[in-house]
Amino acid sequence: MVEFALLLPLFFAVLFLIIDFGVGISHWVMVTNSTREGARIGAVGANSNDIADRVALTSNGLLDAADVTVRYVGDGDGKAERGESVVVETDYDYTLITPLKAFLNVAFDSINFHSCTDMRLELPVSGANDSGGDVCS
Repeated sequence: MVEFALLLPLFFAVLFLIIDFGVGISHWVMVTNSTREGARIGAVGANSNDIADRVALTSNGLLDAADVTVRYVGDGDGKAERGESVVVETDYDYTLITPLKAFLNVAFDSINFHSCTDMRLELPVSGANDSGGDVCS
């Protein structure tokens, strides 16, 4: 009984770590795939609003359209033309779903997942302004 009482907190800490790691990786994959999906439809001519909506839709509720940043990077002429880039960026804060913080006394409440995808435009995008600057940072 004493051995069980000594090992029970360690067992729960490991169990909570495995659960949070698995769910966190799943959310990271969904966020990354959503930004990739948004950049892909942007590369074939979708506008910024359509891109943000697609990212929000494919994230299974993790992201809103307001969490998505769409930029067009090109030669600085003010138009998004074929061969230039569309950059889709998102940030998602993953909060721990288990009481792992209480067990391990960790100093953070959430982990930020930043995803950035850069794809070349296959078609020009009407109404898109070339923001210049760097691609994914």
